[in-house]
Amino acid sequence: MKFIAMPARNLRSHRVRSVLTSLGIAIALAGMLALVGLSRGLERSWVTSLEGKGTHIVALQKGSIELLTATLDERLAVRIRQVPGVAAVMAGLGDLVGLESGEMAYLEGWPIDSDFWTTLKVREGRTPNLASQQEVVLGETLARLTGKRVGDFIHLSGSDYRVVGISKQASVLDDRSVMMPMPVMQQLLGLEGKVSGFHIRLRHPEAADEVARVKARLAAAFPELVFYETGEFGKNTEVTQMLRAIAWASSTIALGMAFVAVLNTLLMSVMERTREIGLLCAIGWHPSRVMAMVILDGLVLSAVGAAVGTVLGLLCLRGIMAHPTFGGLLQPEVTPRLLAEGAAMALSLGLLGGLYPAWRATRLSPMALLRSE
Repeated sequence: MKFIAMPARNLRSHRVRSVLTSLGIAIALAGMLALVGLSRGLERSWVTSLEGKGTHIVALQKGSIELLTATLDERLAVRIRQVPGVAAVMAGLGDLVGLESGEMAYLEGWPIDSDFWTTLKVREGRTPNLASQQEVVLGETLARLTGKRVGDFIHLSGSDYRVVGISKQASVLDDRSVMMPMPVMQQLLGLEGKVSGFHIRLRHPEAADEVARVKARLAAAFPELVFYETGEFGKNTEVTQMLRAIAWASSTIALGMAFVAVLNTLLMSVMERTREIGLLCAIGWHPSRVMAMVILDGLVLSAVGAAVGTVLGLLCLRGIMAHPTFGGLLQPEVTPRLLAEGAAMALSLGLLGGLYPAWRATRLSPMALLRSE
């Protein structure tokens, strides 16, 4: 019991240093949870959006790192539809715009003749009169944030559009969107004839071999495009890969700085306790037990940091979601597995950071340690 209590006594003797070291671990872990949770949430949001539209394969401009870049000719849809195995193709146009109220909104444009409009579940009102140039449907979250109701007008890029419907969407991104007929959005943005990508439905999406063959045919017929299955879209696009890399790179740097803090704290602790360690060795403590004592100090620091960092990370994400710019556009995905991975990384900082100080504490003989003071 005394051995277990020693780390707490050692750390209490230098409270400020111990608190600052645990806080460094906590901040590093909180940043990792926030960044990785947001990147994974963005991936899930895109996949949920595609699944809600019945998309099996999505086609984008090859090499583009901007998912919303409208550089594709909408007439490509006719050629894509002719590929064997393709049941239907729907062009899509998307863009992010700032509203006068300060919120961000996702603009979605869909072809007049697509079944998007017939299958859209409108909670209030109706879908746009496709002959009209000034009618839109709002996602429920955007309607709530802007206080818009059916019959109100929303100002977009210098023009006013009547809200004729409010729709509840499965994807948080779609639920904060303004949906309008494709020609209306193309005219609004000055992108006549241009789209961001194509949503492709297959005749036999349940057959993996057939899906692979159709993707191969599409890639051969349209080398300027890249094709993703819905399930892999969130992970494999250039922008999500870049965000994921940034999240992990930033987290690695923060965790590395926390590791240095743990190493420094434990080294200083060992240097300040040379006489105590010498006495322990003199009364018969095995070097492995001395090493375990130092490493346990590091594990206690890391455990406290992991607990505080988890709480800080979750609070940070809640604060981000409460911000008017991001709330509803991003939905973080923090799973028990991510929390467990974060806690394991934090504990590993204590374990690895304690190895060298612990090894150093066992290198001198008991008499040398006693003479050091």
